[in-house]
Amino acid sequence: MHRTATLLFGILALLSLAGGGWGGETAEPQQGLRTAASVNVQYYLSLPQGWTAKSTWPILVTIDGSGHNFQGNFNGFIGARGAQPFIIVTPCVSSNGNDPADLKAVLSIVKEVQQAAQGQPQFFITGFSAGGHVAWQCIFMHPELLAGAALAAGNFRARGLAEISKAPERVRLPIHEFLGEKDGVKAALSQQWGDAVKLARENGYENLTFTEVPGADHKPFAEQVLAFFASLLPKK
Repeated sequence: MHRTATLLFGILALLSLAGGGWGGETAEPQQGLRTAASVNVQYYLSLPQGWTAKSTWPILVTIDGSGHNFQGNFNGFIGARGAQPFIIVTPCVSSNGNDPADLKAVLSIVKEVQQAAQGQPQFFITGFSAGGHVAWQCIFMHPELLAGAALAAGNFRARGLAEISKAPERVRLPIHEFLGEKDGVKAALSQQWGDAVKLARENGYENLTFTEVPGADHKPFAEQVLAFFASLLPKK
């Protein structure tokens, strides 16, 4: 009897270990600030209300600007998310697109979250201000990985564009820019948006749209970005 009980306890312990941590089928990943296993870069993670491993979930990656207020950016999107189903991921990448390692880190973090938190195969990305550089790198070099992209007062200087993808997904990839009517650098950002649109259309991207937000200044436009991405989700 004692031997049987010991064996049963051991089996239950193994099952418990199998279900815990990042690899378990039913475990809920640890939220907040994490460090990516493959690239040793930190990122913030928040799961939506009602998250369960029995479903798949859209991932929203938010890239902050040159102020590198990663937690503030992350919290802003959590506050705007409400009951929407997005997993929010904010990588702590800080070269403003100058270091190719930043994009590599973002893609590695997304892969980790896809595997650990039942993230869907294609993800959404938004870049605020100088965060636009990494967002545009992802748009132009990896459109097949994206479900949609939104620039929020986003910069574009063709920074770090080693090549432009010819993946067929680029053609209809939804790309939207939000820019505040009262943004202090509105003229410069408008010109950069125009440059990005020109390059995109020359390379077969067709689905680019723009919104000037009345009365708004330089900000990440979390509510508008989330509403845009929510409109792209499959209708139930």
